[in-house]
Amino acid sequence: MKYLSKTIMHGAALCAMIAMSFFFISCDDELDIVPKGKVTLSTLDEVELLLNQEYSINDFVANSLCLLTGESLGAFDNINSVVSQTNTLKYAYMTFDSSVDRVALTSTDDRYNSIYRYVNYMNVVIANTQKAEGDSRRKESLIAEARVMRAYMHWLAVCIYARQYDKATAEKDGGVPYVTSTQVTETKEKLSLAEVYRLILDDVSDEVINALPDRSVASAIRGDKAWGNAVRAVVLLQMKRYEDALPYALEAIRLRPAMFDRSSIKTTGKWQQDQTSPNNFIYMSTGIRVSPTTAMIPRETYNLFSPDDYVIKYDANGWSKAVGESTSGMKDVYQYNGWTAQNNVYGLTSEQLRFVAAECYIRKGETAKGLALVDEVRQMRIEGCLPLVASDERQAMAEMQKAKFVECLVTPFNFFDIKRWNTEAPYRRTVVRKLPSIGTFSLAPDSPLWIMPFPANAVRYNPTLTQNY
Repeated sequence: MKYLSKTIMHGAALCAMIAMSFFFISCDDELDIVPKGKVTLSTLDEVELLLNQEYSINDFVANSLCLLTGESLGAFDNINSVVSQTNTLKYAYMTFDSSVDRVALTSTDDRYNSIYRYVNYMNVVIANTQKAEGDSRRKESLIAEARVMRAYMHWLAVCIYARQYDKATAEKDGGVPYVTSTQVTETKEKLSLAEVYRLILDDVSDEVINALPDRSVASAIRGDKAWGNAVRAVVLLQMKRYEDALPYALEAIRLRPAMFDRSSIKTTGKWQQDQTSPNNFIYMSTGIRVSPTTAMIPRETYNLFSPDDYVIKYDANGWSKAVGESTSGMKDVYQYNGWTAQNNVYGLTSEQLRFVAAECYIRKGETAKGLALVDEVRQMRIEGCLPLVASDERQAMAEMQKAKFVECLVTPFNFFDIKRWNTEAPYRRTVVRKLPSIGTFSLAPDSPLWIMPFPANAVRYNPTLTQNY
């Protein structure tokens, strides 16, 4: 833990100094003087510090993406107040109102800025590692780390700001800019969805994955082969290339099999999990470490939990109906009130990769193998867990989807999954939200709300950044 804190601190300080250094670049070329306090990034040790940071995507998903999946009712919000202010993004997502001008309301977007800030950091690592003197194998490993993180950040962006990938239309569907340059003044052209995914897969190719270290040098903040395989697996899953995704998911699990066992809540009385938990491939928070703290869920979501779920049964500060109803001003609302759970919101976990492999197996007709992987996770979540059974693919998918929805609660991954399943006839569904005394609202599978708007401050300086809906 001491090493983790120290490396994060040094990495964060260096990132801030790099941002300052851009102001001096043109002067340095002319005067050949290194300004006081400037980071030269001339050695591999200096470059590597950029990778020693705790990643945080500045977006509390309970207030945005999770409103659209139906799992959330926001965070610490009075619902009547939210729906009374009709010209807000939160109102649009709470009531599924696609007529709200979301572009006009999105002057900035901290989530978008966070993603591309990390992309820029990775590009700085790649460019300066290539120029620095040092061991060639170490250079190759550092570049591979940066490329996989660059791929992952672009994957997050394309899942949020573009349509779901469909091979038949991907060449013409709009994607996002794929940034590989450190020149901040260049226009970053928005590419097609097909081209973005091609570049993502290139950045997390087998060759790149094989250049990663066998094991992370700093748990939860540095990438290794398990992380590389995990990223490629989720990308291929989102492309609906299920057979291709399976071996990468299985390899990620083999390399990093540890899960977080919530049965400890039975003894401690609280869900106590930090970012160094060995189930985290890389930990990625949402501005604050604690999660799902203050998130509110409706009864429909709460009912998806088993009554023997360790959080439901033993966490004294868990999903509280009393707190949820008091905060929301509405009956049958539950708010998570604990402050010791650091759920990995935007990162990837060993449990998630089990669900990836499970879905791939089920789609191959190997339902028993798929549900066995789901049960591995459920046994860590439910006291006295009984094995799942299914008579066919549809039933097995339904069991897997329910378990994964609960596991990925208050993360972006339910949004990604439902967006993908909505393009497949057997699994598409309309999300329905019932707000007593207010109304019932429906979100269609093809609603434009499934695509987030690019922020105005980015569009203003990039004429290629047209909206994807």
